[in-house]
Amino acid sequence: MSSTHPEIPNRPMLWFSRAQLMQIDQRAVEDFGIPVLVLMENAGREVAQVARSYMMEGSSVLILAGAGNNGGDGLVAARHLANHGHRVTILLTVDEHKFTGAALTQLQIIRKMGIPLAILTPQQDAFTQWLENSDVGDAVVDAIFGTGLNRPLDEVTQDLIAQVNQSNRRVISVDIPSGLDCDMGRPMGVAVQAAHTISFCGMKIGFESAEAISYLGQISIGDIGAPQALLQACAQTR
Repeated sequence: MSSTHPEIPNRPMLWFSRAQLMQIDQRAVEDFGIPVLVLMENAGREVAQVARSYMMEGSSVLILAGAGNNGGDGLVAARHLANHGHRVTILLTVDEHKFTGAALTQLQIIRKMGIPLAILTPQQDAFTQWLENSDVGDAVVDAIFGTGLNRPLDEVTQDLIAQVNQSNRRVISVDIPSGLDCDMGRPMGVAVQAAHTISFCGMKIGFESAEAISYLGQISIGDIGAPQALLQACAQTR
């Protein structure tokens, strides 16, 4: 595993559990007054930057987005990738009515921008359709689930992740490969096998698990704009 933070190369590595990451999100909003939309915008921009480093100009990218903040990060990335001339398609893994808060705001912007969007259903194999119209060099952004996932995946989502893993497309995971347990580092039935994981704020404690290595790919640390003092206060004591 490797980790980088190009802006601050000598920054000590911070490690976080699921509960500590939830605390960062809550305190960033309540104690520092940073809106969730700002944190989401910063996260999505970082994802787009990493994704672009793997793709040719104008290439195709599929954004897999769930209804939570992780999905919202993916939708922000979709906007930035589209603005840079990439052919973006979005596949929502849940129905639109499940989107709320900042993630819903991002979805509304996506709709107004006219970025192609489909919704995953057992009857509609939108991922296969995208594969048939994409090249091997095209990428997938995995923004289905974040670190808050603490339950086994449903059958439809498991089938989608299995297809992604078999597709030979480069996958960039937002914060953590979907389906991987943040604290234990093991898949909850199945997990995305990423080529690159952009881990926000620092490393997840589950990343130390030998079982996690085959899912993470290269790891870089993404900056969401949370104050460094807050990150240090919430991090694991090591």
